[in-house]
Amino acid sequence: MEKKDELMANFNKNIEYLPSQLLNRILKIRSEEIWENVIIEYTKEGHPICKYNTGQHIFHINSSQPTIEAKNWYHNLAIEDAGALFVYGCGFGYPLFEILKQKQPNTIVIVFEQNIYLFVAMLYYFDLEPIFKTQKFRFFVGKIEEFASEFQALFFTDVFLYSTAPYVVFTPTAQRNFKNEYLAIHSYIFKELSLNIFYLGNDHYDTLLGFHNLIANVYEVIENPYLSILKNKYKDVPAFIIANGPSLDKNIHELKKIKGRGLIISTESAIIPLTKNNIKPDILCVVERIRNAYEFHFKDRKYSDDISLLALALIDRNIFPSFSGPKIPIFRCTESINRWMNNIIGDKESELDAGANVSHLAFEIAVYLGANPIIFVGQDFAYGLDGRTHSKYSVYYEDIGKKSVSKIKSKPVVYTEGNDGTQIPSTQLWLDFKRGLERKIANYPHLEILNATEGGAKIYGTTKIKLSTAIHKYCKTKISLRVDQLINNNKNKINQSERTKKFQNLIDELSLYAAKFRNLCQVAIKGNIRSKQMIELFEQKKIVEIIDILEKAYEDNFKDLKQFMTDNLYYVFLQQVLLIGFHKMNRLGVIKSPERVKKVFLIHEELFHNLNIVCQSVTINFEMSIEKLEQNCYHTLNKQSSP
Repeated sequence: MEKKDELMANFNKNIEYLPSQLLNRILKIRSEEIWENVIIEYTKEGHPICKYNTGQHIFHINSSQPTIEAKNWYHNLAIEDAGALFVYGCGFGYPLFEILKQKQPNTIVIVFEQNIYLFVAMLYYFDLEPIFKTQKFRFFVGKIEEFASEFQALFFTDVFLYSTAPYVVFTPTAQRNFKNEYLAIHSYIFKELSLNIFYLGNDHYDTLLGFHNLIANVYEVIENPYLSILKNKYKDVPAFIIANGPSLDKNIHELKKIKGRGLIISTESAIIPLTKNNIKPDILCVVERIRNAYEFHFKDRKYSDDISLLALALIDRNIFPSFSGPKIPIFRCTESINRWMNNIIGDKESELDAGANVSHLAFEIAVYLGANPIIFVGQDFAYGLDGRTHSKYSVYYEDIGKKSVSKIKSKPVVYTEGNDGTQIPSTQLWLDFKRGLERKIANYPHLEILNATEGGAKIYGTTKIKLSTAIHKYCKTKISLRVDQLINNNKNKINQSERTKKFQNLIDELSLYAAKFRNLCQVAIKGNIRSKQMIELFEQKKIVEIIDILEKAYEDNFKDLKQFMTDNLYYVFLQQVLLIGFHKMNRLGVIKSPERVKKVFLIHEELFHNLNIVCQSVTINFEMSIEKLEQNCYHTLNKQSSP
């Protein structure tokens, strides 16, 4: 009884440290399930060792000398420089305690355990508090689809900055008994790392462009309904997402048969092929912040007033004013500046992730509206048979778009599985977009996601179907209230006085953050000067004479760097600079030689210099935005809200 009480005490103490999502999964497991699969024995020294029962055979997780096995395992790893360690398998605890004992104090350890029963058994038989208390260990447990959302959340924490150059190790049992499972996890992890670095954006200019577009589009947010008016308003209505792939030309004519019995959601560049074929979508989606989005698809073009524009609030500032139909600006829930602005002038129900591609946004809108099934058309993510990149009706085959096609074709060709099972040519960018869409689809297993693209790359999570079959099968009932009617009806209900107050709150918040970024400039200057002084001191003195000074400066630099990561709004402007600086430090490894001491201060000097430049830029741009808002919009809003 005493042993049982001790096990329960371990378990109850350990679960206090677990994140809520993992804890909820563990608490749903019946005790019988665990001990049917996990067998515990004890060595003569009293150490618990674990066996696993697959139902067909039983094998050891640990050797009969688990502490020696863990010590020998760690001794053979060349990981003394690891800033971050990705560990595959818990090994029933012993490898984790050896890592705790041997690792550098600042090393981040991210542990992946594919078997939740083994993980839970470990919680009973070990007091893991010494591991949890370091706050340097993160655990992702179960199948990929079970921990995927938890792992993706990691990219929105500073842990990501420390994990750009990880060392990867397999525990003995992971290598011996579960190698294929962990190779699949390994593949997933590094695809996600690559994808999230891709999602990070281009550079500071790109971030500022999005910010200034948001400011320019503020009036559109104030004037129009929020996306929340559309939530689940088209429950179980079929939605057709039309992309501009080369295969669209094969079945575009079929779309005329929908006749108001399904939603047609056009991605940005597909609007031209649709209108040229006299097909009118219900919704047009746009995500691009660059000028070409306006020049290609909106400048000097007139679209029907009953097409609704649902676009990111950061799109090119000329698009919303040029569009005569109903419109709703949408904020991204995964970008700090979008969330910040939405909290001030929007509503919390109107955020979407939106992804990195317009098809991602179109898919999320379809889900948000309650549509089911969702059918993709022209979603190739690959070259056509004749080497075409887009529909022949699109602007990419007019003079204005030829440069864009040339840019695409200048990229290396990569091959991927096609819908017909063969290998077809594509680009890495298209495959990144495809993988992002597949990740979104995986979040909605209860929805029927179909692919009516005639050709193109295989999209995992979708079922192939002919477009004509999908229309015949699902388009049975006329939609009673069109999207444009719903938006227009709600536009008349907007409380303009309330919106004007939100607008003034935005100006106040911009003023507050302009001052905060100005203060960060001083922090960056101080860190830059301190780093220069350490480099000069290093060259003038022997390291043994100044080691305490260097260590103090190193610690002070990291304290100052943390100030740039205390606010999500800081991070959205500084993320590229921080990621590059931290990646250089991660590659450098543990500071254990005089040469590395100098190198790390050189990295710090450059990092603080770049942070100062960006913070100055943000301060100036915030102040410019305040001036523009006060001059151009505020008086208009006051005038409109007056009786």
